[in-house]
Order: sequence, then structure tokens, then C-alpha cells
Amino acid sequence: MINLFSQAKDFDVIIIGSGMGGLTTGSLLSQLGGKRVLVLERHFKLGGFTHCFRRKDYEWDVGVHYVGQMQQGSMTRRIMDLSTRGGVRWHRMGSPFERFVFPEGSFEVPDDPKLFKEKLCDRFPAEEKAINRYFKDISRAQGWIARWFVSKQYSAPIARLLTMGSRKLVGTTTAEYLLRFKDPLLRAFLASQWPDFGSPPDESAFGFHATVAGDFLNGGYYPVGGSKVLAIEMERAIEANGGKCLVSHEVVSINTHHGRACGVSVKHKGKAVSYSAPVVVSNAGAITTFSKLVSQEFCERERKQALRLKRGVSAHILFVGLNDDPRSHGFDDANYWLYDRLDHDVKGRNRDGQPPGIDGVFVSFGSLRNPGQQPHTAQIITFLQDSLWESFAGSKWMKRGDIYEEKKERVSQEMLEFAEKYLPGFRKLVDYHELSTPLTVESFTGHAAGMVYGQSCDRNRLFRDQWKVKTSLPNLYLTGSDVGTPGVNGALMAGVMTAGKLLGPLGVPRIMSRAFMG
Repeated sequence: MINLFSQAKDFDVIIIGSGMGGLTTGSLLSQLGGKRVLVLERHFKLGGFTHCFRRKDYEWDVGVHYVGQMQQGSMTRRIMDLSTRGGVRWHRMGSPFERFVFPEGSFEVPDDPKLFKEKLCDRFPAEEKAINRYFKDISRAQGWIARWFVSKQYSAPIARLLTMGSRKLVGTTTAEYLLRFKDPLLRAFLASQWPDFGSPPDESAFGFHATVAGDFLNGGYYPVGGSKVLAIEMERAIEANGGKCLVSHEVVSINTHHGRACGVSVKHKGKAVSYSAPVVVSNAGAITTFSKLVSQEFCERERKQALRLKRGVSAHILFVGLNDDPRSHGFDDANYWLYDRLDHDVKGRNRDGQPPGIDGVFVSFGSLRNPGQQPHTAQIITFLQDSLWESFAGSKWMKRGDIYEEKKERVSQEMLEFAEKYLPGFRKLVDYHELSTPLTVESFTGHAAGMVYGQSCDRNRLFRDQWKVKTSLPNLYLTGSDVGTPGVNGALMAGVMTAGKLLGPLGVPRIMSRAFMG
């Protein structure tokens, strides 16, 4: 085996992007491999979608609203504790932690899978057999997805062996799977979490739905101190071994020498800077990596794949500052999923040149999940394609003009009105609001069209268009949710697979052993 780290350069590993996948990879390589890791972030804050920001006295996370499988002793919690060196405490949300609300009825989800199943069977007794099968199929699909993660380290023949069985189950669309339930309200309830991975039921593969649904069977958790503590603790782990995490450093190209990745060129405060390393890991997203950062003479296969991908959704995210404790007005720390329609279809949601025709939003009170946080805050999110903002493409953040700001305010008011319809009294709590559009997401992350989750979570993402850890350009590797699945845990596990690949044939077992044995 070639020793990738045999040459002394600026650093042992360069990681492009400080999202969850990049920081996890860096932390594990630093701790278990003794590597000097350089993490480069284009934004002026570290953490990708885990960073927080402030306006006035208010603070919000930008992408972490709740995380599953963080109960003590779970595999995911052990890996998280290893990556953060045990520096993060987790607040367990109350039960119920999800509320699905439709005009036809509502459902509250408890934080116990047995009780959840019992409540569904009590509500829909004629569907008991299908409900029991559903929970078994979630477990089957989760097992397949776990093997699929591991397969990304290996060649095609081994990968095929690892992912044999259950392919039909994980590859069917969520909508097709849910047709086994006769009651449309039950189907609507079970599909309500689709914004957690960004693809509606008629598009998403059941494998992705099952991964998310299974992740939250034991309730929701939130990092005490806000999502920013994840990046803070992983940065400390990286710096403890001589690494660095640099913000406002936008990677503009991946450099090569004799046909191998050897470093990056960076734009920092208007100046060109370069860094070298025998290994480069991209957490910038596959589309950005192969369409912008890698020279056209390399990675032709990956570039063609990136161009044909069905792109995922972006979102309107309304950050709301509140003038009072929402608990005094009947709200709690649960997620509120509010929908006008049962079918969850997003087609036709946009009206050309007008605010989106909203028929569903996610509402959460982030301050209630972070003990002691005041003043209180909330977020309202609705998903969409980016066509509403196409006329402003190429404009710069904070310099998009009055028409853009006026359109943002119209969208904001429509979102507030929708929330008020289902949560009476919400609007009188609003003291401040600020809207993030797909252009905002693209400005800070570099994700094309402001995609929140990368490519669509359809069956092609599982089979034809999946991304491996190792690329066709020697010494260039991928990590992050494109390699894994959307969300904190998906990116966390992608970081495990990438770090494991770079640590050698027994890399993943080493990581698991350290996580479970200390």
C-alpha cells in the first residue's frame, strides 16, 4: 500500500469546507492518525450548516434543528463523542417531540418507538398489520443503508456484495411504499418528515425516508450551547495535533502534480494563497468539486455524473426573534409540521415572479432546546426550487437592491401568516424577522442553486449516481452528505468512512473500537 502521508508538505491533509463531514474527517484523522489537518472554509464562520449567527441579542442555528440517535450508548452518540472528544452535552427534547398538523387531523409523535407504534395502531386500527410491517421495514432499510455507507470505501465487486438484498425495498419511492396504507391521513403523517432530507415522497427513495424516520424513533436532541459547539469542539481536536481551521479562505482550485492532487489554491481577502498536502479531501459538495475545483483534464466520469444529477431543493428560512417566552403562549420545544395538503407534492408550488404558494412549513422554537438561551427565537422553513430568485443570480449578499428586499418581505409575511393560521398567537410574539433565500445559501456555502441537501434523495443517489470516498484523481477524496445521507448524522458517518479509508484497511474498525472502548 502506498503511504499517502510519506511526503512532508504544509499539512498532511487539506479539507475543503468545514461542514459536519469535513470536521469529522479532520478530527478523526488528527486523533487516530496523528495527522496535521488544514480545514479551509469560505464563510467567515466555521461549521457550515452547524454555525450560528446573531442579530441584535438573538441567536439562531442555520441548519441544525434537532438530531436523532444521541441517546447515551447509541453508536451515533459514541462516534459524536469521539469526534468532539466528549465536549458536547445534549438536551433531550420533550415528548411528543414532533407534531404533524393537517386540516384533516393532527398526530403527536412520542420519543419511544413502541409507544409510537401503539399510538398509530390505536388511531388507525384497520392498518395495524401494515403499521407493524412498516416498522420492520424501517429496520431492514436502515441495515442496508449502513452497509451502503461501508461499501463506499471499496471497489465495485465488494460494494455489490455488501449491498445485496433489500434493494427493491430501499429503491422504491416513499410514495409507492406508503400506498400499502389505505388511509390517506396515515400516509400523510408518516411522510411528514420529508423536509429533513429534502425530497418529497413521490421523488424520494424509501431508503432515505427510513433512515430519517429510524433516526428519530428515540426522540430528538439538541446540542447545549447551540449547534456552533460542534464545530468548536472538533476544531479543538484538530488544532491539538498541529492542525488549523481557517475561515474566509475560499478554495478556487485543486492543484495537481504529475496527475495527482497535491494541494489547493485559495482566495483570501483578495489575495491568492496556496497550500500543499499529499491528500486533499473535499467537503464542498460533489457538484462544486467536479464542476469548479478540479481541472477539466481530470475526473471526466465524475464531472459527467455531476452534470446529470437531479438537483435537490433549496429553502426559505425565516429567522424570528420573539418578544416573550413561547411556553407562556402554549408552545413547546417540539417540531411543528404544518401542511395544507395530504399529498406532500411540491410541484407547482412556485408562482412566477410572486412569493411561493406556501402549503407547508416547519416551525421550531430553537431557544427552548438550548437551556438558558434568551431572548427566545423561532424558525419557519418552507422548501422550494430556486426559480423565484433567478433574476438576482450573480448578485452579492447585502447588495441585491430594493426589489430583492421587497420580495423577501412579501415572502416573510406569507410565511408568518401561514404559521399563524395553524399556531394562533404566533404573530404577536414576533419582534424581529430575517429571511434567508436560496441565494443566501449559495453565497455562504457555494452550493449551486442554494441546494440544502445536494442532489435529490432518489433511487439514483443510492445506485447509479452514488459517490464513493475515493475519486478517479489520485489523492483526492470526498466526504460530507453527498457521500452519505443528508443531515448531521449522515455527514458524521460520511466523515467516519472517509477518515477510515485514509487510516488504512482497518481504519473504520479502529474508529469504532476507539468510539466504543475509549
